[in-house]
Amino acid sequence: MKRPETDLHLHLDGSLSIDAVKTLADRIEYDFKGKDVKKMLSVGENCESLPDYLKCFDLPGILLQTKEALEYAACDLVKRLAGQGLVYAEIRFAPQLHKQKGLTQGQAVEAVVKGVRAGCLETGIYAGVLLCAMVNGSDAENAETMELAKVFFGEKTVNGVIGADIAGPEGFVPMEHFEGMFKRVYQAGVPFTIHAGECGDYENVARAVAFGAKRIGHGCAAIQSEDCMRLLEREKITLEMCVVSNLQTKAVAGIKEHPLKKFFDRGIRVTYNTDNMTVSDTSLEREAELIMSELGFREEELKKMNEYAIDGAFVGEEVKCRIRELMRK
Repeated sequence: MKRPETDLHLHLDGSLSIDAVKTLADRIEYDFKGKDVKKMLSVGENCESLPDYLKCFDLPGILLQTKEALEYAACDLVKRLAGQGLVYAEIRFAPQLHKQKGLTQGQAVEAVVKGVRAGCLETGIYAGVLLCAMVNGSDAENAETMELAKVFFGEKTVNGVIGADIAGPEGFVPMEHFEGMFKRVYQAGVPFTIHAGECGDYENVARAVAFGAKRIGHGCAAIQSEDCMRLLEREKITLEMCVVSNLQTKAVAGIKEHPLKKFFDRGIRVTYNTDNMTVSDTSLEREAELIMSELGFREEELKKMNEYAIDGAFVGEEVKCRIRELMRK
C-alpha cells in the first residue's frame, strides 16, 4: 500500500472474509449444499440494482446472530484492515438485524464493540462503530437503535460507538419520515451520517444536511444540482464515496460518469471508501487504483482525501491527533 489510509464507510456484514464465513458456518453446521461461497457473498459483474446488491447480505444475516459470532467478525475485520495498512476505520452495522436467535439490540452492540476493541488492541489501529437504523425497519426498532447510539456514545471511549447512520434501500420510505428521529439524535449531540443520493435524488442529500448530518454516505446524486453542491461546500459536508459499489448498484452509469473527481476539484470534502469489501469484492487499494487510472487522481490528491476523512471522523480531537501521527510515519 502506497499510503496510510482510512475507511469511513464500511459495513460489517458486507465485509466478512471467506475464511470468517466458513468458520462461522461451521459453528452452526450451516450446509452450503455445494454452492460457491464467494458467489453467495459477492455480486460479481452482473449486478442490476441496489436491491440486487443487497441479496448478498442474506448469508451474513444468517451467520451473525450470536454475541460470539458478532465479536469474532468485528475483531477479524479490524485485524484484516490493519493488515491492509489502514490507520483508521469506522465500521457500521444495524443491531436490529441480529435478533433472530434472541439477542437484544444492546447485546449486539456490546458484542461488536468488544470485537472492535480487541482487534484495535492487538493491531494498534483506531476504529469506531456506527449504529445503523434501517430505511425498511420499523419505527420502534429504529428508535431503539438511536437510543442505543446515545447511550453507548455517552461512554466517550476510544474504539467504541462514535455515531449513527441509516442504511437500506433508499426511497423505500421517504427521507422526510426520519426527520424527527435525526433531530432527536442531533439534539443529543451524537454525530451521524446518512445514506443519501446513492440511488435516490439530490433532494435526499439536502434533506440529510438539513437534519444535521455532517457526512453523507455516497451522495452521487448531488452532481445533479448546483445548489446542492454549493450546500455541501458551504457546510463542509464530508462525502463517503464508494466507487466500485456505486458502479455495481448502478448509482452511476459508468466509471467516467462518477462525480468523485468533479466534487474533489471544486473543493467538496470527498473521501474514497469500500462500502462492502466482500460483497463488492474490493479493497481500499483497488478503489485507489481505479480512481487513479480512470479518473486521473494523483497520489497527493488521495492523501488529501484521507486528510478529509480524518477531519470528518466522528472521534475527538485527541484521537484525531494520534491518527494523524500514524499517517505521518
